[in-house]
Amino acid sequence: MLEYIKGYVEYVDEDYIVVETNDIGYKIKTSLTTIGDLAHHGEKVCIFTEMVVREDSITLCGFSSKNELKMFRLLTSISGVGTKVGIAILSSIPYTSLYTILISGDVKALTQANGVGKKTAERIILELKDKVKKAMHISIDHGEVIQEVLDMDHTAFEDAKAGLLSLGYTHTEINDAVSGVETMNLTTEDIIKLALKNLMNR
Repeated sequence: MLEYIKGYVEYVDEDYIVVETNDIGYKIKTSLTTIGDLAHHGEKVCIFTEMVVREDSITLCGFSSKNELKMFRLLTSISGVGTKVGIAILSSIPYTSLYTILISGDVKALTQANGVGKKTAERIILELKDKVKKAMHISIDHGEVIQEVLDMDHTAFEDAKAGLLSLGYTHTEINDAVSGVETMNLTTEDIIKLALKNLMNR
């Protein structure tokens, strides 16, 4: 029903934000990752949304990136994993890391998420290990960039990230931009230039 909402952040809580647009305040349940991206009061944002309708409630969920929304939909497609647990997982584990955990079958890592026991983690991995590759083909780049970032000069990447943050870009936008950059052995300046090129072409 609602693909996305554009507006201004009016309020931030520990598990939701309120976005105002056209004098209407939308209460949107979300993850700590998205809250971290959008925590600045008065900032104009675009939230990709999912309306969850139950017999006794209607909940509007939303995320700062389409890929995080896709991961939320995958998680909540599993029996026993509802809105609360899905958001709790994404709050404990950024969706880029969760992607890697799922395709590698790392049950122990998944149990680090709030509210996820061993049996639930095993079921999530069993049901999503193959689905996540097809549904989130774009995120294959994210899985690769995680390892790439670990292999590259950490200081150069952190300096580049800090520089991009100071320009007003969010963590999600930066990760998306870097996923298309060959970052190995690059200087901070090179990383920023290439990331900015990707950001401007989006």
